[in-house]
Amino acid sequence: MKRFSIIALASIILASCSQKEQVLRICAVSDVHGKYFDSLFVGKAVNEGSLSKASAYIKELRKTSAGVIFIDNGDNLQGDDGAYYYNYVDTVSTHVYSRIANYLKYDAVIVGNHDIEAGHPNYDRVRSQINMPYLAANAIKPDGTTYFDDFTIVKKAGKKVAIIGMTNPNIRNWLGENLFYGMDFVKATPLAQELVDKIRAEYKPDYVVVAIHGGSGSGKEEYFESPGLYLANNLKGVDVVISGHDHRPNATIAAENDSTLFINPGSHCRNMAVATIPLGKKGSRKAELISLKDKPSDPEYNAEIQDAFDKVKAFTSQVVCNLTAPIDLGDAYEGPNPYVSLIHKVQLKATGAQLSFAAPLGKRNVIPAGDLLYCDLMKIYPFENQLYVIELTGKQVKDYLEFSYDNWINGKGPGYNYDSAAGLNYKVLCKRPKGSRIVISGLTDGTPFDLNAKYTIAMTSYRASGGGYLLRDGVGLDPAKSDSYIVDKLGFIRDYCYDFLKEQGTYEPTLLTNWKFIDKPTIERPAQH
Repeated sequence: MKRFSIIALASIILASCSQKEQVLRICAVSDVHGKYFDSLFVGKAVNEGSLSKASAYIKELRKTSAGVIFIDNGDNLQGDDGAYYYNYVDTVSTHVYSRIANYLKYDAVIVGNHDIEAGHPNYDRVRSQINMPYLAANAIKPDGTTYFDDFTIVKKAGKKVAIIGMTNPNIRNWLGENLFYGMDFVKATPLAQELVDKIRAEYKPDYVVVAIHGGSGSGKEEYFESPGLYLANNLKGVDVVISGHDHRPNATIAAENDSTLFINPGSHCRNMAVATIPLGKKGSRKAELISLKDKPSDPEYNAEIQDAFDKVKAFTSQVVCNLTAPIDLGDAYEGPNPYVSLIHKVQLKATGAQLSFAAPLGKRNVIPAGDLLYCDLMKIYPFENQLYVIELTGKQVKDYLEFSYDNWINGKGPGYNYDSAAGLNYKVLCKRPKGSRIVISGLTDGTPFDLNAKYTIAMTSYRASGGGYLLRDGVGLDPAKSDSYIVDKLGFIRDYCYDFLKEQGTYEPTLLTNWKFIDKPTIERPAQH
């Protein structure tokens, strides 16, 4: 009797374990932006989200199921001091992200636009070091083949799963061709459906996943930059669509295609997105977001990359200069402030251009008075943008500012597209109609402003390459022909910020007073994702 009970109990336990394994879980993180480490580099605080927390979660999941697929959906090589250090300081060691990807045993890594922004030496280096496919089916070489892998087939829980990866098709409108020479980028459709049909016919997978580093969009039409929900609603023969890029977490069943799950993890490892597909007769498909904010980190993972953390901490803790007063990054949305004034000063000094265009890039941080550390530069200038010089006529300068301030006054689009100008004296008359708000009185050196004259303008490579569409929609220039207006290309803007502040030794944050709002409405500060 006792023996029968033990056997029966064992059978129940085995049945229970088997039941747990009758699902396929497609897990994803996206837009990690260098959140490799559990701890911050200064102080004792920990990151709200990190790949350490993702590691702990995925390990526990793998213990209960053989049907776990783990995907990084792109933008992992830019956004934090750790990424910067291994991109541009230690260029000899195995990249820390490569070590992490191999430790986490991703099934696939998708190429993001900010990974391309890191430049050929870095994404080529990572591609050669990771033990899983690096996917971007829509990054096409001149001969028609793909620069990266286009798909991979993995076997989990006895099932064959095809993973198709795509990068953001809008990269050309953001980045200079020096960062992606040897390839171009095509939109998601019809390529995605063609690949699905081909793979289903040739490999006969049980399930198909499409992972694209593009935003969710509305789902009603294919937004070039954000086609995620559109793909989920319209692709045939696809079980899961993974999106990212826009930093807007989402998990749902496609509104117009009830067999397709849609997941967007958001950013910075705050969430793990999980699509669950039952393999047996019981259960239903499910898409969910698992918050990692309160999850424990993984001590084994931390120990694995402790040496890398120590190197980055030493680098990023160096003192750059002494600030005599705090710098409020959030003030930049209200009008002229010392933060954007600093960027203007740096750009003008580094280039010798007549004018400077710049927008607020930081979140609502305050850099305190006292020692400014290298890690503070990441808050002031979080992107690896280069410094470019372009040439515009006076009329184009005015049209550019009219477009920028129309967005700014009406709170349209992200704050990093709210450009102001330095080197130019002007007022923004907010109550005037669109196109007639900018009143320019002259250059700050006393030179009269001439609508027909040509002026050199320092700006970010992102903007000069078409980012934010200020040049295209505001001025009428074609970013595909940027060589016609770009006159110089320099190094990283953050590096010029470093040089400028280091040379100062002690820096007093001051305000450029060359422009002001008149009758300014209350402007809601937009979220900086």
